This record gives sequence, structure tokens and C-alpha cells, in this order.
Amino acid sequence: MPIAIWSTRFETGIPIIDAQHKTLFDAVNRLADSFKAGTSATQAKESLDFLLKYTVEHFQTEEKFMKDMGYPKLTSHMAEHAQLVDKAKGLQARMAEGKPVTVEVTTFLADWLKHHINEVDMGYVEFAKAAARK
Repeated sequence: MPIAIWSTRFETGIPIIDAQHKTLFDAVNRLADSFKAGTSATQAKESLDFLLKYTVEHFQTEEKFMKDMGYPKLTSHMAEHAQLVDKAKGLQARMAEGKPVTVEVTTFLADWLKHHINEVDMGYVEFAKAAARK
């Protein structure tokens, strides 16, 4: 059962952002599945590596979008992105050292993703909509 379930409430109306968000949901679910299934550490590492790489790419897309539209909260938004990337890199380091990383990590990632989209990303979405109406 997926821990990060996509719903229309996460839609921004920006096709590339929505597609990337869906991919992130899928990546979190794949990572959770690898932990739940007890797959090899190599498979879990590959899932986490993909999730981190794709997250960085997504954040770059979002940040460019926000910069191009002159979003006034870009700096704080980027700080939230940086915090998650740092956390994910810490998880990678733990895995590389052979320390346990459990399904609870994926719950954290799923919750962070849902909160970030609903609370933080929707701020730039509303800003973009207001700018388009002017």
C-alpha cells in the first residue's frame, strides 16, 4: 500500500511541476516498498539515490520558475529545499555506512512532500495566478 498517495489537491496547474510531483510520490512509494519488502540494501540505496537526484532536479525546475516570475519568497522556499536535500544526503551517508534506514524515513519524506506542496508550493502558485490576472 502506498504511503504517498497522489490526489488532485496536490495539483498546481503547472504541468511540468505536477508531473514532477507525481514522480516524487512514486519514488517515495518505491523506496517505502523496498524497505517493507526487505529487499537488498543495494536496491534500497538505488531507490534513495534516484529520489535524491530527482528531488534536486525538481527543486531546480521549481526555483527557476519562481525566479523567472519574481516570486518574493524564493529565498525561504529555497531554504526549505536545501533542508530536505541535506536530510536526504544524511540518509545516503547512513546507508553507505551500513547503518539502518527504515520505512519511517519514507513516512517522513511522504509527509514532508505533502506538506510542502500544500503549504509552501501553493504560495507560488497563487502568486503566479495573481500575476496572470493583472
